[in-house]
Amino acid sequence: MNYTLIIFLKELKEVLRDKRTLMAMLVFPLLLVPSILSISMSFQASQSEEAMNKELKVGFIDNGNGEEFKKVVRFTTDIKLIEGIKEADLKELVKGDSLDAAIVLATTFDAAIKENRTAKIVYYFNATDAQEIKQRIEGTIEQYEGNLLKDRLEALQLMDQVINPIEIEKLNVYTEEESIGKLIGGFLPYIFVLFCMMGAMYPTIDLFTGEKERNTIETLLTVPASRLQVLLGKMGVVVVSGVISGLMAIVGLYIAMKLNPDAEEVFVNIVNRILQPTPVLLIIGMLIPLTIFFGGAMIPIAIYAKSFKEAQSMIQPGLILVIMPLAIGMMPGVQLNFGTAMIPVLNVALASKEIIAGTIDYGLLAVVFISLIAIAAIGVLFSIKQFSKESNVLR
Repeated sequence: MNYTLIIFLKELKEVLRDKRTLMAMLVFPLLLVPSILSISMSFQASQSEEAMNKELKVGFIDNGNGEEFKKVVRFTTDIKLIEGIKEADLKELVKGDSLDAAIVLATTFDAAIKENRTAKIVYYFNATDAQEIKQRIEGTIEQYEGNLLKDRLEALQLMDQVINPIEIEKLNVYTEEESIGKLIGGFLPYIFVLFCMMGAMYPTIDLFTGEKERNTIETLLTVPASRLQVLLGKMGVVVVSGVISGLMAIVGLYIAMKLNPDAEEVFVNIVNRILQPTPVLLIIGMLIPLTIFFGGAMIPIAIYAKSFKEAQSMIQPGLILVIMPLAIGMMPGVQLNFGTAMIPVLNVALASKEIIAGTIDYGLLAVVFISLIAIAAIGVLFSIKQFSKESNVLR
């Protein structure tokens, strides 16, 4: 049997006995992904429901005006007008959530309405509140404005078209699912890539630095296998661990959907699309060379470090370097093109977004795969160079 395969199987058996590796590779993605998504969806649903059903308290200063306006607001039974408040206190009351919003009518409000001029309303709101609250209050104001406009047009014997000279027909170039897929697709690579790196990190440290701590690295190097075969056997275990961790994150998505049957239909359709064979295979296909690259970056550090703790402290800051391109991939306007397809991690984030949305350009996807394979090869060569140095291995 090939020495590389023998070492791979031996190290894989050792890794599967390590609790930290099993936690990072299997338990964390299977527990954290469903938990995070379930909590997020439940919280968002409860917040939206609460915002839609709660009675809104709106501070109101009429300055002796606006009887018709008050009638429209009071007709909306779920909005309660709170009068007798000083205008100077409104900002703090809204900011402190004592009021959901506040409305102040100008002293010339009635006169302006009577003379067919523009009447002024000052509207205080909290932008951090749920959008449903803002929409409900603004919808009431817009209803009053619509009634006024209708009355003015009837008095002048004019049609609506007089003030609407242009009709705009808006056509989204993406379907609703594609649009939401691009939004969700910017977040999901966080899950795949980070768990992929985490799943590869602990086996890397254990197989290299751990061997040095246990004083077994010298024994391993006495076997007939070459340094390259030893390295490739160990690296194979690192790659398998990372890819399995990323795959478990995808399984976690499926579990999250089963735990949240009442999730929004569009979101469920997007996740179901991800779980189809082609998207799963494409994402895993990108994760394999990316994990090799991660291994190529982490293995030299693990070879150089003297202890497990030292290796961990040196490798963990690398998570920040991974998060940065993932964050850039979520920014609006950042698209997959020939240039971004060459940037490690960012290309995976952008390609995943396009795959999830169903708008992937397979020519650019090929560039992504080629660039990932190239950086993976660089990572392997760098690891071979470091593993060949006696001073590093026996440090």
